[in-house]
Amino acid sequence: MKGKMFGIFATVLLSTNMLTPVFVQAESMDKLDEKATTIARQSDKISAELQLALNDVNKTYQEVNGIRSEIEANQQTIEKTKSEIAETEKNIAQRKEVIAERMKEVQLNSTTDRTITALLEAKDFNDFLNRAYAMSVIQKAEKEKVTSLNEAKAKLDELKTTQETTQAKLVANEESLKTESSQLDNKMENLKTELADKKSSLEEISQAKEVEQARLTAEKAQKEKAEKEAKQAAKQAAEKAEVQKAAEAKAQQEQAAAAQAQQSASSSATSETQTQESVQQPAAPEQPAAPAPSTPTTSGRTIQMQSTAYSCAESVNTFYTALGIDLRQNPQVVAVDPSVVPLGSMVEVSGYGIAIAGDTGGAIKGNIVDVHFPTVEQCIQWGRRSVTLTIIS
Repeated sequence: MKGKMFGIFATVLLSTNMLTPVFVQAESMDKLDEKATTIARQSDKISAELQLALNDVNKTYQEVNGIRSEIEANQQTIEKTKSEIAETEKNIAQRKEVIAERMKEVQLNSTTDRTITALLEAKDFNDFLNRAYAMSVIQKAEKEKVTSLNEAKAKLDELKTTQETTQAKLVANEESLKTESSQLDNKMENLKTELADKKSSLEEISQAKEVEQARLTAEKAQKEKAEKEAKQAAKQAAEKAEVQKAAEAKAQQEQAAAAQAQQSASSSATSETQTQESVQQPAAPEQPAAPAPSTPTTSGRTIQMQSTAYSCAESVNTFYTALGIDLRQNPQVVAVDPSVVPLGSMVEVSGYGIAIAGDTGGAIKGNIVDVHFPTVEQCIQWGRRSVTLTIIS
């Protein structure tokens, strides 16, 4: 009875832990698909924004290059204007120097007297007028030349001021565009980083989906295996019941035959005694033996292993095993290499007890078993040790 109760308990435990995660993981897969779709849409939006930002950056760079060309051309014009101003100032200075020399000569050599003398020496009135007109023309030409040079210098100064103002505006525009370009570069870098994060999230979701799918496949296979084993157990139980029923029927027939033989020999006391002895002697061994207490049977496999310990309380672990068992509700679980110990098996680990082989691990390869404890302190106390693992069918 104890063995039967243990088998029923193990079957119910496995069925509960296997059937419940099927619906949970199905919902989890739907959520993962929905999350992946949302992230994909966000990635498409970020890619579109990145393309727009790239277009803006290219446009801004073109504007910066255009302004730089204008600045360079304007700077050349400014340098040319400066050169023309310097040349004009030089001409004005030379002209002023010539005029000053002439005035000095007039003062020193009494040129006015010679001018008057030249006028008085005119042959007639017409010659006088011509000489006076020629002198006025010469003086006017000198004055106009100086005035023209001054006006040219004034225009060049004005042009220089305008060009320098334009140059300052161009430089300011260049700095503004550089700032805008820098901001666009930062925006592009942020978008690239965000897009990379989305890509990483999609890769993580894809890996999670693969893990969930593998676990669902393992659960399905384990469920089919459990159903097959249950059918085999039911068949074996039925066959055993038939054998037991046939044995009971045979025992009843033998008891009836013995009673009949005893009744037919009651006429003789000696024969009765002999008959009773012959009936009693074979009857004893043919009584059905009392069934021995049932204990969990094994598959005959006992393996020497190295054992470590882990806990779902550690931050790096989850609450669910590879078979979907919630370790908070069913902590008596060990992690094994499925190629050595089939997942879903009931096993007995020396020093630990009976547990379900319901989990795997990247470091669990070969003859290594990782036993689960609810707390980290228990894992530390367990440490690493040699154990004997027995597979219970």
